Amino acid sequence: MAERQSFNYNTKNIILWHYPGYAGGNVIKNSLGLSDNVVFQKQSLAQAQIDSNFSFNDKKEYILKQLENEDITSDSWGDLDLGCSHLFMVGRDSSLISYDKASQDDPMPGIFEGKQHCEINDTVRFLSSESNDNLLFSLNWHFNKLTSRNFPNAKIITFINNVQMINHRCSLMSKVTSGISSIAWDEGNLNGRVPDFTWNTEWLNDVDATMNGIKELYRLFNLDGWEQAEPFIKEYYHLWCEKNHLPMVQKNT
Repeated sequence: MAERQSFNYNTKNIILWHYPGYAGGNVIKNSLGLSDNVVFQKQSLAQAQIDSNFSFNDKKEYILKQLENEDITSDSWGDLDLGCSHLFMVGRDSSLISYDKASQDDPMPGIFEGKQHCEINDTVRFLSSESNDNLLFSLNWHFNKLTSRNFPNAKIITFINNVQMINHRCSLMSKVTSGISSIAWDEGNLNGRVPDFTWNTEWLNDVDATMNGIKELYRLFNLDGWEQAEPFIKEYYHLWCEKNHLPMVQKNT
C-alpha cells in the first residue's frame, strides 16, 4: 500500500484569511471561491472541483440555496455550511455533524501549530501538494497574532477596521458566542510578516469599494473568471447585506 502523503505546510497554494470572527470575511472568501482557481471550504465540494464536477454555475446555485436559510437576527447564521473544519477534517463535511463528538480528536488546533494529524483529509493533502498547480484553498486565522513560522509561503489577506462591523452583527444575535465583541480587533499583529493584501472592512459599507477590492484580489492572485463572476458577486453582496440587516443596502440598490 502506498504511503499516505503528508499535509504540506510549506505549500504556496493556501490563503490565510486573517480577521476576527463576524468581520464579514466569508463573503469575500466565497467571492474568490467562484473562480475556477479557488475551492470552497467544504471537502466534498473541493473534491468535486478537483474532479471537474463542480462548475461556476454549481457554485452560484450552492450559495443561493444556502443563503435562503441565513439571517443574522434568527441565530441561524451558518456561514453557508462552509468552514475550515468542513474542508480540512475527515468526516466534518457538514455542520450537521455533532461538534461534541467530532471534537474528541479535533486536528484543527494542531493544524494552526503546523502538526500532522491522521484526520486531515486526503483532499486538502492533495491541495497542499506540489501535484496541485492551479487550485488555491483557504484557512481562516481568527487569532489576533499571526504565526511567524507556520505556513511560511502562504498568501496572506489581513483585515483592518473590523470592530464596527462585528459590533453591528453581534448586536443582532441573541445567542452569539459570549465576549466576541470584547475580543474583536481593528488591526491584528502580523508578527513581522508582510500581507499580500489588506482588506478594509469599512469597504463593506459601499458596493463600489467592495467590488473594487474583490476585483483587485482576482488580479493579485491571477484568478480566472472575473468577468463571469462579477455580476453574481454584486448580487451575492446585496443578499449578504440584506441577511445582515446592514443599512448600506438601501444606499446601493
